Amino acid sequence: MRHLFISLALVAATSLLRAQTSLDTAVNFTVKDVNGITYHLNEFLEQGKIVVVDFFTITCGACTTYAPMISDSYNHFGCNTSNVVFLGINWGADNAGVTDFGLTNGVDYPEISGTEGNGNHVVADYQVLSYPTVILIMPDTYIAEKYIWPPTTAHLDSIIASYGGITSNCYTPVLPASKVTAVKNKILSVFPNPASSIATCITSVTSISSLEIRSMTGCEVMNRMTLLPGKSTHINIEKLPQGYYVLMLRNKEGMVVDKKQLIVQRP
Repeated sequence: MRHLFISLALVAATSLLRAQTSLDTAVNFTVKDVNGITYHLNEFLEQGKIVVVDFFTITCGACTTYAPMISDSYNHFGCNTSNVVFLGINWGADNAGVTDFGLTNGVDYPEISGTEGNGNHVVADYQVLSYPTVILIMPDTYIAEKYIWPPTTAHLDSIIASYGGITSNCYTPVLPASKVTAVKNKILSVFPNPASSIATCITSVTSISSLEIRSMTGCEVMNRMTLLPGKSTHINIEKLPQGYYVLMLRNKEGMVVDKKQLIVQRP
């Protein structure tokens, strides 16, 4: 019995060591998320930001469990608008696979796929062998936390705050007219999310477009709503069953140009 206990302890210790990065200093990287937005690690660090990286795979059971908790922490620290930046870096999947993972598991923070977003290279540079591995990088490039476990919302919030992370409300900045074209035909924000009765959707569209709600299986559950440039849309979701849905933005030709998750949750 004693030998069995020692063996199990060794296995657990080995797993822990494999899960964390072995680096002390962060390696700079450039990645592109599933929506085509590019991120440079050093740019965030030079701005004095704390960077939290969630290394994950789409087939990892623990990744599925903790993804929504990490997302809650991302929301608590201002959705990358405060001094804390969250990035999800995948190994092994393409943009479509990572997008599906995010929609299914309530991920709001930027997600980078392994094969199309440069995630595989970052995982290799950081020598991550097990998932999920959540690390915290300080502005001076020091990796202060090599393995935050478990990555529950409460645990993450406590650790990030201990390093000076500032909690903040998520908000959508008002863009000057000269920059509107850079985010045309996008869903900028959905709030509150989760919602129970009314959800407000803010979009950036340059012509008449439409918004629809579909279930996670792809079935349309709410007819298309016409959108006008410069207007927010209030969606009555009181009749929708509790669960996960997808907001789809279509251009005037009827093509899907953007989508975002909507969570319906009853009090």
